[in-house]
Amino acid sequence: MAEYHVGCGIAGIYAGTIKPNGYEWRNKSDVTSEALSASATYLYSMKKEFRFTVHGKRCVMRIEELKEGD
Repeated sequence: MAEYHVGCGIAGIYAGTIKPNGYEWRNKSDVTSEALSASATYLYSMKKEFRFTVHGKRCVMRIEELKEGD
């Protein structure tokens, strides 16, 4: 059975299988919209936030409800 991976590239978020060398895609599909929607739904429904570091900068991803007129 294939082991699936998710990664980001210059044009989006991809899911698929990796070649035995461990870093080249064997096949991939653009799943950007689905991945963002699933992540947002998860964060909202579980009332969570995701904290991470990118290039030495601390970041947080969370869902906030917009007020009317925002």
